[in-house]
Amino acid sequence: MGQHYAPVFGIRLPRRAAAAGQLAALPTALLIASTFPSSAGRTAVVLLVAYWMLATQLRLSDHCWLGAVAVAVMAFTPGSVHALVAEDLLAAVYLTAALLKVNDEYLFTERSAGRVVTAHYLRLLRLPDAPVLLRAMPALVIVTELLVGVLACVPGAERWALGVAIPMHLIFGVSGNYPFSVVALALWVTVFSPEGRVELDGPVWALGAATLLVGLLSIATGRTAKGRRSAGWLVKDFYQGAVYGALCAAAVLSPAPGPDRSTPWEPLVHGLVALAFAVNFLLVVAGVKLEWSFAMFTSLRPFGRSWMERHRLREWPRYYALTLPPRIPKSLLRDIDPTFVYLATREENVVHEGVAHHVEAVAREHDVTFAPRAMTLTAGSRELVPSESQEPPPRRRFLNYPAVVPKSLDRRYLA
Repeated sequence: MGQHYAPVFGIRLPRRAAAAGQLAALPTALLIASTFPSSAGRTAVVLLVAYWMLATQLRLSDHCWLGAVAVAVMAFTPGSVHALVAEDLLAAVYLTAALLKVNDEYLFTERSAGRVVTAHYLRLLRLPDAPVLLRAMPALVIVTELLVGVLACVPGAERWALGVAIPMHLIFGVSGNYPFSVVALALWVTVFSPEGRVELDGPVWALGAATLLVGLLSIATGRTAKGRRSAGWLVKDFYQGAVYGALCAAAVLSPAPGPDRSTPWEPLVHGLVALAFAVNFLLVVAGVKLEWSFAMFTSLRPFGRSWMERHRLREWPRYYALTLPPRIPKSLLRDIDPTFVYLATREENVVHEGVAHHVEAVAREHDVTFAPRAMTLTAGSRELVPSESQEPPPRRRFLNYPAVVPKSLDRRYLA
């Protein structure tokens, strides 16, 4: 904890400041939000969320961005529109995630992320491969996401949408993506809290039972890596599942039928959310972003005819190959996670220059070097090779691309 070798925003925080942001920023924001509902309190919450994002490792995940946008918007808008904002964000996420998966690679190839992730999860559970399930999974994911998105757009059908979303997000969660599921269900709770207050129409024990049940289920079925899980990982699995279960129960037990659509702000909310997602898509077309946010494994070929080959921006981020030093001081591995050092220095991988800049700065503090070499993609090549020109050293850059990627453009990479 406290390691900050891949700062998303190009700012390397001191170790203690990074640890404080990772551990204390969000709990403090939650405490302030529940006790100081004033404008000053809401502003403090937004600043604390931004501070937490500054301390985020490796990349700014889709669920982080979705949650941060929702917090910032709801902090400075009337409570009467929060349920509408949450519903529109969810509908837009589900619909775009489904529609952008409708491509040959996701639906029909062995590289489909739907097949790859499902097969990986089955292996972790030591279950036999199910060819029929693997072939059907991509279409099943698309249909489910599309159904939830459409139902979320139909007034009065929000409960049906929630009923489909809960098991879908549970599957996403136990297979390794509980943070996104928790953010999504938090938005669903907001959808059924039209006055900004979470109310329960049912026994309190049902909330506790759902919390305990889903927590235990997550311990039994949650898998993200091979081998035995440590006590820390088991606690994390239980905690994430318990939070998810509590949110599911809060949404289901809410007496509200859905957002209050009598507000005159409804057309403006719909228009602004649609505009935000349109701009997000245009950033992909322009090459500013790797691919569509919130796509949840789209198989849009992050390597292929994308940003590495389009080169539509003049100041394009470069990637560097790093070499493992002959000796690695133990103090260095306290500042940079050993797993990341292993991935970043593997022969088949290259590192984003913003990450290489900070990793090399840390290495020099410990009197060693990773000897970063600039890599380039030559015409007709399918693999990054050392640049023949005199490239400058890695620069401090905003991390809007993956921290570590394969040299080969043909290798599948699930960011």
